[in-house]
Amino acid sequence: MSRFKRLMEQKVALPLGDGKVTIMDIARAAGVSKSTVSLVLNNSPLVKSGTAEKVRAAAQGLGYVYNRSAASLRQGTSNVVAMVVNDLTNSFFVELLIGAERQLLESGFITLLSHTGEDIKLQEKVLSSMREQKAAGVILCPALYTPPTLPQVLKSWAMPFVAVMRSFEDQESDFIGCDNYAGIKLATQHLVDLGHTDIAFIGRNRINNVSIVRQDGYEHALRENGIAVRAKWIIESAISMQGGKEAMRTLLALGKKPTAVVCYNDLIATGALSEIGEQGLIAGKDIAVVGSDGVATTAFCNPPLTTVALHSHRVGEMASQILLNRLKEPDAPVVKRLLKPELIIRKSCGAESQVSKSTPDAS
Repeated sequence: MSRFKRLMEQKVALPLGDGKVTIMDIARAAGVSKSTVSLVLNNSPLVKSGTAEKVRAAAQGLGYVYNRSAASLRQGTSNVVAMVVNDLTNSFFVELLIGAERQLLESGFITLLSHTGEDIKLQEKVLSSMREQKAAGVILCPALYTPPTLPQVLKSWAMPFVAVMRSFEDQESDFIGCDNYAGIKLATQHLVDLGHTDIAFIGRNRINNVSIVRQDGYEHALRENGIAVRAKWIIESAISMQGGKEAMRTLLALGKKPTAVVCYNDLIATGALSEIGEQGLIAGKDIAVVGSDGVATTAFCNPPLTTVALHSHRVGEMASQILLNRLKEPDAPVVKRLLKPELIIRKSCGAESQVSKSTPDAS
């Protein structure tokens, strides 16, 4: 039997007049006080589950719609959490959003997504808009060239935030990301273990801290194995499939070609695989390819892509949890966390699929 039918059997009186249902109507229908109804509608844990269920049933039966905007004005905040990412064309951030959204919904928050496209002016406008909308907090992957003063600006607005994947230099901002250095080092070592010594890197970008760290992991792995780092095999690339395709074309045009390539991320690696195929070569046989990020679609590349899994869903879930904790305890200790990467071995590197290799956890 539906809640509405139960209420009708209990002869709950529907509101008269203009038909708008008020908190007082719900209180009378449920046989509780106005303050109890208010607590239930705001998801307060102070109300016993049985009473809360009765209030929600009465609200639903009467067709009550909670005026979230009015509540936000009264409380000075809202149940909206802004999610501001730099590149929504990258599936990694879509997967991260899904993980974050699930965690937030369970706590009564909804997400409002914005894509900055690495435009700091647009990022500034988006964040200002979120402030005007009284967003409860922000999960942010900063655009390139984001000024180091942004954390202080957000704090002056009393807007809690968590940075994801790209950290701020200060020690007072919450951050959750992945160990990019360890991940690319793991990928490069895997290629060395397969017998490769001529290994290239696609994705050089000296203004992108993540790219710098990943390139460092690649170079250090080579040096630790007594392999020279060759500058001509470190290729700058746009962080896109087209960028990876063009960079691979550059490598394949060299007189001495590498036998393996480590790519900054899976977008670049997918483009590299495309160029290899178009030139009549076979990835994993003629040249080995490894990506990074571990997005779900890499399992369906041709051939399936060996990649460093950075657990985007988990990053999103943890970012949400850190933000929720910050909302509850504004003065709690700062959280900075790096998740350990795992290497998923598939055919693009020339090895048979294996159980993931992983690094020690980082924090």
